[in-house]
Amino acid sequence: MEARDSSRAVELAYDLVERVQARARFAGTGAVTPLGEAYVAGERGGLPLIAPARGAQVLSLAAERQLYVVGSSVRNGEAPYLAEPVRSTIDEALEIASALNHGPLAPAIAGGWAALESLLNEGRDPEERKVMAAIRAAALVTCSWPRAEFTALSYRIREDPGDDLPQRLAACGSNRERAVLVAAELEKRDALPIVRSWRTANDLAAVFRMHELLSDRRAVLNRVHWCMEVSFRRLYRCRNIVLHGGSTGGVALDATLRVTAPLVGAALDRLVHAHLVTGVAPLTLAARAETALRMIGDEVGRDLCDLIE
Repeated sequence: MEARDSSRAVELAYDLVERVQARARFAGTGAVTPLGEAYVAGERGGLPLIAPARGAQVLSLAAERQLYVVGSSVRNGEAPYLAEPVRSTIDEALEIASALNHGPLAPAIAGGWAALESLLNEGRDPEERKVMAAIRAAALVTCSWPRAEFTALSYRIREDPGDDLPQRLAACGSNRERAVLVAAELEKRDALPIVRSWRTANDLAAVFRMHELLSDRRAVLNRVHWCMEVSFRRLYRCRNIVLHGGSTGGVALDATLRVTAPLVGAALDRLVHAHLVTGVAPLTLAARAETALRMIGDEVGRDLCDLIE
């Protein structure tokens, strides 16, 4: 097979191996075990036959030390060996979406949307609004975006003679405090002392985005929210192509999954954090996010770093 670079060639080979394995499972003679390496012209030796992760991360599980805590083995005072594990809707959604990072294309698309739909749809939604999960997920991701950007920038500040910003950041007791401090500094200055590295261009782009956000909060957040909603709606339509159309060859499927997998991960991360830390239900959190977006610029509206709790 031909590709423009070695990474894409490995992706194509991995996809082909997955299709062969899917067929072999129906033969009843055992699974096909690949060699584990792909050989590409111009490369020395074999390259690992693995697909790159799609960027769907739920970091709250590790941050709250709940990565391996699935349900509870005790219910209604029963002895642990008599009780069945209790599964929450969050546990089930994470299981459904587990194919997002490394799974085959069709399960990743179907599972990603099903996870959102299971948490962010309710029975009172009108029948013609089947994409309410996309609207609510877009609000969640949009509200979490400013604080995430400010927090990431706070860890890219370098020591600069005469500038006490690094010392003030070191004195902060939480990521929220760091984000608030960076946001306040960007409102007063045009640039930040960024660490020089291979990702400096990305950091400078983030500074530019945050300057634009601080100068016109409502307009920028509305634009970001629209982009997020369009992306989630694309995921919904691609899910229909896979499940209702029975096709995995659509030209938009790969691109849609590449764009939406990190967004689904971000939405699930906020929902998991709320479930573990404050016990807020998914639909309640989504309602808070939608309300916060409507109140941007209002004197009683939330700060950019506190749009979603």
